[in-house]
Amino acid sequence: MFSLNSDQLASCSFFIVHLSYQNSRSHHNIGLVALWFSNKRNLCTWNFSELRSYHSQKISEPRNRRLTSNSHFCNHSSRKVPVRFGHSPKVLSGETYSVLQSSGFQHWFKNWQEQRKHKLTASTFGGAVGFWPRRRVQLWLEKLGAIKPFSGNLATCWSNIKEEEALERYKLITGNTVLFPEFQVYGKKNPEDNWLAASPDGVVERLVYGLHSRGVLEIKCPFFNGDKSIASPWSRVPLYCIPQAQGLMEIMDRDWMDFYVWTLNGSSLFRLYRDVEYWDVLKIALSDFWFKHVQPARELCSEHVITNPLIELRSLKPEPRHELCRYIVYESKCIVDNSKLLMREIHGKLQN
Repeated sequence: MFSLNSDQLASCSFFIVHLSYQNSRSHHNIGLVALWFSNKRNLCTWNFSELRSYHSQKISEPRNRRLTSNSHFCNHSSRKVPVRFGHSPKVLSGETYSVLQSSGFQHWFKNWQEQRKHKLTASTFGGAVGFWPRRRVQLWLEKLGAIKPFSGNLATCWSNIKEEEALERYKLITGNTVLFPEFQVYGKKNPEDNWLAASPDGVVERLVYGLHSRGVLEIKCPFFNGDKSIASPWSRVPLYCIPQAQGLMEIMDRDWMDFYVWTLNGSSLFRLYRDVEYWDVLKIALSDFWFKHVQPARELCSEHVITNPLIELRSLKPEPRHELCRYIVYESKCIVDNSKLLMREIHGKLQN
């Protein structure tokens, strides 16, 4: 047996495990591909071309995660409804599993998967509106329990592993003290909004001219498809990050956000400000997704055995984009245009 700390896990890239379950009651055939370096010097060496090659072997997606899935389960009631499977729900032929889903590759303090399952969280706000058209229906199926929630890929695992290092760099640059709140549920002022939630990377308290200034921290560690040569800190906040950013500030009741982007070759720091009018429009789109599509579909799932939600619940399936999506994208661009690039450094040298 051997063990790896988080830095070694990152430096050694990733283990990809493909479990090819045969249609048999007695045994499973398990294939393991591991990228492993035998000495400490190589622990600092990356070979992303091999990493992508190994990762490409994990091709097939579990059937119950596809949008055209024949997933045979949909039940959200405390009353147990029979669920029909062609075979055991624990072992489906052709499923693939990855060490990427093991605890060593998960976030260092955000272990809130169960809580997230029953809420609409800030990281999904862009998808719920329709920034990525296919994602909206996929998210709907996830909230019904018809497919498994997204559990991570190479990019998210990379971010999970490197976020602590990024945090230390942020604190060194800014001198800020960062606190780590628990999973935050919206609705303190209005309990009817408790279907919204957020999992911030941190909160920041500062004194500005003797007055308290309250912000939230969002850290991004982009993967760049594993290509170290192009790992350059962003010079502009991506549009798709704005629904999450504004959602975090609203749910956390914070006035501003430090949006910190960390890469191997440098980092950049942006300041975003809370926009109440943007949130009011965004919340309309989120409410429509939740109360016109998710909640009524869940109620039907609790009362009936739904074998194919895309067909049987098609009247409740959301359109690829909400009608306000175009407007929200435009307003997101305005927020990006008004954001402040506080700092951008490459190899320790400040950029103009």
